[in-house]
Amino acid sequence: MLILLPPSETKTRPTAADAVPLELAELALPELTEDRRTMLRAAQRTAAGTNAAAQLGVPASAPELVERMAQLEEEPAAAPLTVYSGVLYDQLDAAIPSAPDRQVLVQSALFGLVDAGQDRIPAYRLSAGSTVSRLGRTATWWRPRLAPVAASLHAQLAAGDSPVVVDNRSGSYRSMMAMRSRDGVRVLEVSPVQEREGRRKVISHDAKRYRGMVTHALLASAHTPAGADEVVDVVRAALGTSLQVELDGDRLVIVDRIA
Repeated sequence: MLILLPPSETKTRPTAADAVPLELAELALPELTEDRRTMLRAAQRTAAGTNAAAQLGVPASAPELVERMAQLEEEPAAAPLTVYSGVLYDQLDAAIPSAPDRQVLVQSALFGLVDAGQDRIPAYRLSAGSTVSRLGRTATWWRPRLAPVAASLHAQLAAGDSPVVVDNRSGSYRSMMAMRSRDGVRVLEVSPVQEREGRRKVISHDAKRYRGMVTHALLASAHTPAGADEVVDVVRAALGTSLQVELDGDRLVIVDRIA
């Protein structure tokens, strides 16, 4: 089973005690090493430019992020689940289970993909909508470079015992690397909605928390779901009666009913 996560906008800078230097060559999916190096250099050039804060999306309250982006290779790196923060990641334990049939990948505008279980990354400021020096919009630049990786992941899943992708990404990050159900692999997009008096609407902020809860449930399960129906069973059992879980085609719908 593959679980895809979006990155968080906010990140926690690793402390010296648990940090190591960033080593691009040691990140998972080594076929992306040169692409990661190209994006890293582009981000550093952007950070050194005159309009760096606007291009990188650095808030006025944290101007130091621009300088840190310019010297990113010198920044401390640590496990992704201790670096990414926010509503979704608050639901997850810092340690990912070592089960070989459950992989968690985080979509990243800087690194393409990050393996939550084995990689070490710094706190960076770059999003799918960022525009960087010479490369343009990050999501657009990454799309053709991640397509072969998606195909490889798809083939691995098709050959395994749990051919399921649980996709918690938002639309901008899904556009970086499209994955769809085919060839025996089921791709389920986690879609939280709020229901009031029989009417449903898409929710945004709480959606991140529900996606974190779904991820936690799947990682904490004693067994890996073999298919979409088992994914529903695991998530439903974990969430109890507080939320409703439905399978609607390739959508894993999490329903928050408001009285």
